Amino acid sequence: MTAHAFGRRGAALILGMSAALVALAAFVSPGFFNIDELVYFLSAQTLRDTGGFAVQNGYEQFGSDDLRLWFLVEGTSGLMPQYPVGTALAGAPLIGLFGPKGLIALNLAAGVGTLVAAHALARRLFGSRDVADLSVLLLAACTFWAEYVVGHWPHSVSLFSVTLALWLFLGALDRERSAWWPSVLSGLAVGAGLFFRLEGVLVLPAIAAATILYAVRPIAVLMGGALGLLPMAALLALSNQARFGGWSPLSYGSSGGGTDASSYLGLGVLLLLGLGGLVVLRLTGGGGRRVGLLAFAAAAAGVVVLLLSPASSAPRALLSGIHAILIDATAVSDPRPGMQAQADGTLLFWGFPKKALGQSLPWLGCLALLVGFDWRDKRRSVVIVLLVAVLWALPFLMRSWHGGLGSNMRYLLPTLPVLTALAAWLTLRLAERAGQGVRPAFLAALAGLLLAALWPLLAPDRGAQLHQVASTYLLGVIALLSLVAGLVPRRALASAALFSVAAGMGVSTVLALQDLRASQARRGAMAAHAEAASRIAGPVVFYGAAEAYAEAIDDPDRLLAMPGRVDGAVDFDFVEAACAEGYRVLMPEAFAAQFAELDGRVALLEDGPTEMDPPLVRVTCGAS
Repeated sequence: MTAHAFGRRGAALILGMSAALVALAAFVSPGFFNIDELVYFLSAQTLRDTGGFAVQNGYEQFGSDDLRLWFLVEGTSGLMPQYPVGTALAGAPLIGLFGPKGLIALNLAAGVGTLVAAHALARRLFGSRDVADLSVLLLAACTFWAEYVVGHWPHSVSLFSVTLALWLFLGALDRERSAWWPSVLSGLAVGAGLFFRLEGVLVLPAIAAATILYAVRPIAVLMGGALGLLPMAALLALSNQARFGGWSPLSYGSSGGGTDASSYLGLGVLLLLGLGGLVVLRLTGGGGRRVGLLAFAAAAAGVVVLLLSPASSAPRALLSGIHAILIDATAVSDPRPGMQAQADGTLLFWGFPKKALGQSLPWLGCLALLVGFDWRDKRRSVVIVLLVAVLWALPFLMRSWHGGLGSNMRYLLPTLPVLTALAAWLTLRLAERAGQGVRPAFLAALAGLLLAALWPLLAPDRGAQLHQVASTYLLGVIALLSLVAGLVPRRALASAALFSVAAGMGVSTVLALQDLRASQARRGAMAAHAEAASRIAGPVVFYGAAEAYAEAIDDPDRLLAMPGRVDGAVDFDFVEAACAEGYRVLMPEAFAAQFAELDGRVALLEDGPTEMDPPLVRVTCGAS
């Protein structure tokens, strides 16, 4: 990739957005959004301070699961963070340079790289700088991606590795000779991403399917990809053996975290059958439109088998997942106490009005244009985008897994570069049909942005409805207008659809900014709470959200404890043992009120910082 390849406008966009991200990273809070981020940071800090991965949190002394902080597992030499070692290896030196923002610096670097890779990917898919320019503008300004560029968890790194891998892979498809070289690099990119987040494996089925369908030298491409991936997988397996005592490269040291391969057996069988069918089609010489139709028929047959299997609950699971994860997050069914249905029809996820992908990005309704548009000239690119998006999302749809605390569907982040590229191409095609220039569409986007920005003033008590109700209706309107405009080639219909898509882009910008503000508010509150807690004298055990006591990291007189992840239970045997060892056991007042075992056994902390909200109480020693 050279500067000339991006064009003057594209280069200016990338530089400008990169500068904006750097400025944003300089001012964001270093606080932790949730326990996941704290554990990622803990792994890097532990490696920097001790040269190893074992975390010291009193587990060797007390043996209580409450000290495992949900995501620490028993390893070969103590408690180990369950996540892959990449964040620790890359983050340890960065923490030395940037302090508490070390992992943010890592994500920022990946974010800048993503802008470059996403622009190149869109160009390679659709052969247009205009499409590439609009694609990266959508990614940066009209999605929730930037929120994760300035966070601690390595979603930004994972997205960069997937985007880079796809760009490299596409460069191998048409090669008569040396197809293995970009394939090796693509495999290396996927493998490197696995060192940060294991979800990167989800791009492999789409790469395999696209290779079978479209590669000039499919064997060379597949072998090259394997050649690049396998060494990285071997290193990952070696790191897991050292930490957990097992050789699986895709392991969290336990069956949790969605890494239990047996739970995906059905999907795996369907995937293998589908890929086998594509191989048969390729070997029998099918080409062009015939390949596309037969591939679609094979995929449809596989889905029918999945849905109609009498022994399977797949129909309900898949449809529920599509509804809840892609269309309307209020349809999520999760029995945990942090989920709170509201009288206004919204559903709060631990206080956040979380959105399905389509609610966050209502402009995705423009994909309905594919039903009527003639896209034969870009069939391969469109099919590849859909393969990546669908096959990546499928495991999350089947489990209706929303990712817990947060404002958006973070697990679908790596699909955004291909989706923004496709949406940009469709939008520009729609603008051509409408005969509209940039200005009317820009005004429509501005109108959507202003209306969404003014929503808190117009309806101050209904902020969550903008995220979970109004956005859903907007998604539906955009999809309907796009469907009609694709089927009926009329300029007026195309103009209406174009203006709705542009308005959706404006609304999504406001939603993304509000998500960022909400996450920063929580991070700021956690950082302030942790600083106040650092002034409490030890030895002490802090119970509750561990990210609110992050300053206790690496201090043997300050232990962090969390109740059971599923049942929310407290290990009261540990509470008594800690008391017996001279530790004060502290927890938020509201948290303590949930347990009958603590009735009459708590007292307000005498030396607690006055600014702490909620106030902490001390558990009196000795069972009553």
